[in-house]
Amino acid sequence: MPLSLPRRRWPVIVVTLLALSTGAPASAVPAGAQDGAAPAVQAGPGLVYSGLSAERTGACAGMFRVVGVSSTMCTHGPDPAPAGLSVTRSVAPLPARAATAAAPLALPVCEGDGTSGRRVEVLYVRGSTSRYSQYLETFRQLAEQVDVIFNESAKATGGERHVRYVTETVGGACRPVVRDVQIPDAALNANDWAPLLNAVKAAGYARTDRKYLQFVDANIYCGIGGFAGDTRKSDANRSNTGPEYARADNGCWTAGVAAHELGHTLGAVNNNAPNASGAAHCVDEYDVMCYKDGPNVVLRYSCPSQALDQRLDCNHDDYYHTNPPAGSYLATYYNVADNLFLIKGGATNPPPVTNLALSATASASYTSSWESVLAINDGIDPPSSNDTVNRRWGTWPDTGQQWAQLTWSAAQSVRVADVYFFDDNGGVRLPASWSLQYWNGSAYVAVPGASGYPVAANQYNRVTFTTVSTTRLRVVLNSGAGSVGLLEVKVTS
Repeated sequence: MPLSLPRRRWPVIVVTLLALSTGAPASAVPAGAQDGAAPAVQAGPGLVYSGLSAERTGACAGMFRVVGVSSTMCTHGPDPAPAGLSVTRSVAPLPARAATAAAPLALPVCEGDGTSGRRVEVLYVRGSTSRYSQYLETFRQLAEQVDVIFNESAKATGGERHVRYVTETVGGACRPVVRDVQIPDAALNANDWAPLLNAVKAAGYARTDRKYLQFVDANIYCGIGGFAGDTRKSDANRSNTGPEYARADNGCWTAGVAAHELGHTLGAVNNNAPNASGAAHCVDEYDVMCYKDGPNVVLRYSCPSQALDQRLDCNHDDYYHTNPPAGSYLATYYNVADNLFLIKGGATNPPPVTNLALSATASASYTSSWESVLAINDGIDPPSSNDTVNRRWGTWPDTGQQWAQLTWSAAQSVRVADVYFFDDNGGVRLPASWSLQYWNGSAYVAVPGASGYPVAANQYNRVTFTTVSTTRLRVVLNSGAGSVGLLEVKVTS
């Protein structure tokens, strides 16, 4: 997959680095800053230090602590915009690409069911204005390009590593899930990371088995990421747990920035590394994680190919090597290539999943004259619940209990259904509740062993159940604040 990324040359942050009296490596804490006080730095575009406390003791010693979040969160601080980007100017959506045999729109390696275990979950975080449908494909492609950066860097050391994303099947291919997360405008645009973090956590994105890659529709930062600073070579390293957050604002929606901030959450670059800057970066260019992050930092161009500006650890001696030599720094101290949020060695892609709904005939209890029940199994993944581009099935003005049905010419063995609700914030709203029924040969009955019936906008709602063999499957919807509707139903065995 080709990377169309800007050259990453970073302007200088005017921050004086301080060697801690405890013997810890030099850090991002500015000279003269009091423990627990806001750091005194010369800010530039995106270099927002409000809400960050310079710490000399505790879990964030030698770094900053994000003030006002419910559990301790450490960070190296904000990163400036690379050359060619601006914190104040949103990047344009990536051009749409058609999948080909040589360059499919997909992750090359996925693992398991796409949700279980430690995962990186991609979030589009926005306020009352949504550009989700406009940028959804961009976010997917950027996440896939981040995976390219991690894996191509692993290949240079003879190994293979992939980002273990939360994934879904899109057009028959495994791709990263992108959540549409709406938060209050005041939290989105705060000159401080904590209000946004708290709002995102309140929306349910606070799992301990998640790293959250946030594409934030704001113009506050270029990028900032959580950073544990833990050098222990152990699965108990704090970089192997969550929740942790990597943030890129709309002026810096590029794979390079996303990989950089995600890299911090995965443990790059510890300050005792051979070429560490002392502020969670490296100095041996070219490298995704290297730049001149202080006035006294001297860069060394020991990796002269600028192509490596989109690769991790160009000499593979600071933070990323899949098989470091015995006795080397990475054989002794924490190595990002060992992070438990990465797929090691390359798992096999899951076998293709057949969407049985595509071969069914759709019908419904009632359909608005301007809508179409054919929408529910046309194979088109909606950009959002308020899809204004593709066909929709809705029942306005009818309310009460409604149903949409899939009928097959021959019996099918089914055990999973994914349902995408229609909600236009007007007459058609999310249902108060819903369920699945199947035809047992004489009556419609509830599917046995249902896992639950979630009701969420802007995503598929999955229910699993004990396998049944049937020629008809119904989605039964009970109206809530308005009429009900569906955009897509997927059924698998």
